[in-house]
Amino acid sequence: MKKIVLGVLFFIGLYGAIEFHQALAALTVPPFPPRDPQRIISLAPSVTEILYALGLGDKVVGVTQFCYYPPEVLEKPKVAGFSNVNLEAVVWQRPDLVILPVDKISNRQNLERLGLSVLPLDTRSLSGLMAAVRMLGETAGRQVQAQAIGDRLVEGIRVARNQANGHTRPTVLFSIMHNYEGPGYIAEINIVGRDGFFSELIDIAGGRNVYQGPLAFPRLSREAIIYLNPDVIVDVVISDENLETVRRDWQSLASVEAIKNGRLFFLTDKSDTVPGPRIYKTLIQLARCFHSEVNEGLEMEKSHAKD
Repeated sequence: MKKIVLGVLFFIGLYGAIEFHQALAALTVPPFPPRDPQRIISLAPSVTEILYALGLGDKVVGVTQFCYYPPEVLEKPKVAGFSNVNLEAVVWQRPDLVILPVDKISNRQNLERLGLSVLPLDTRSLSGLMAAVRMLGETAGRQVQAQAIGDRLVEGIRVARNQANGHTRPTVLFSIMHNYEGPGYIAEINIVGRDGFFSELIDIAGGRNVYQGPLAFPRLSREAIIYLNPDVIVDVVISDENLETVRRDWQSLASVEAIKNGRLFFLTDKSDTVPGPRIYKTLIQLARCFHSEVNEGLEMEKSHAKD
């Protein structure tokens, strides 16, 4: 009888432990992304632009400090920086969906521990960007708008490839950061390497990245630029910079083919650095830049027309 009682108690205890762990799991496993979310937090500029392009701007209740387009997003609560997320600010907004880049694993884990519904998206390639647009369109019931965005991206790729068709691929140095104080010369710069997204743009637009090493965003010295000797230089310069000062600095590299042949171009619109719905414009401009022999007198100092 004693053994029977102990056996019954054992199974009761085991059943209680299983119940406890199931209840604990229910508390810690985050819910699936809801259909038709009403309160959305975006933790990436690219995601924010997709949401607004889909017509979901009124449902956005929190963004990062680096989300700036469209202009009305500047009025939204800021709940994150580049990689840091203010969890208290996120919870305060009572979101039913938080969207963030797929590589922000730690942020995702912290948000899910709070029981929040999290949707990771990968916009680190054009195919990933288009997949993200489709997924958000399906999640929010905006398939028609998502199709229109995808069609524009596909058209941008088609136009860029046609522009480059039949022409030799020039070597391209794509500068994304350097000293803009105008010392009179270029000392060090950061360039696009094997980053995935922008190196893909270079390839589609008919160029060949002059840097073939393993780094995503390598830092080059003046001597390294001279050694690589690119045919084309594209420099991302924020719009309020003095382009003539930056141009003068580049002219100090007079022995480099791109400078010697007048193939220095500037990207001055912030959208050029965001892998979002407007990137098709940048792609077309890059194709024209790389093959400016077909577009005599082209300058890529531009400000994109508003969508």
